[in-house]
Amino acid sequence: MKRTLLIALLLFCGATVFAQSVTINDLANISNLSNAEAHNYLTLGKKFKRQYIQDVDGNSIEHLNRVGPDKKEETVVIGVGSKLSSGAVLRTVTYTTSTSQHIINLIGQAKHMGLIMKLQGADIKNDIYLFDNDFFHIVIFLNHDNISGSVEVHQKEYLGFD
Repeated sequence: MKRTLLIALLLFCGATVFAQSVTINDLANISNLSNAEAHNYLTLGKKFKRQYIQDVDGNSIEHLNRVGPDKKEETVVIGVGSKLSSGAVLRTVTYTTSTSQHIINLIGQAKHMGLIMKLQGADIKNDIYLFDNDFFHIVIFLNHDNISGSVEVHQKEYLGFD
């Protein structure tokens, strides 16, 4: 009985050690939040820490960092956006990881979420996957060396009719 409990505990701990911090759904949701709300979501819920803030053209761009138990680094950049003539801001969230399996998982999540894959291609350095729907344009880069990758979630202007 003790042996079975110990094995179950070890399997559970092993699964959480290599788990990624964010999902494709988290990244899409973060792009809908203000900078302060996105910061709170990442620091309180996902255990990211502020690495630094930079000011670009009056926008505060925040870089948040998380180093997992496996010493692999994950970074999220929030605050990048373009202002529309209506005053609304279309935000971009960038996620970078030094674990290729996280990127492969995010690609699977995007397919499972029902996002339309517009392009699967490559350049000299990366495999590139473009996903799209009415609300988001998602670009996923996976390095050819399978060491790292990144995800960019661009919020789109939605022109809905009532």
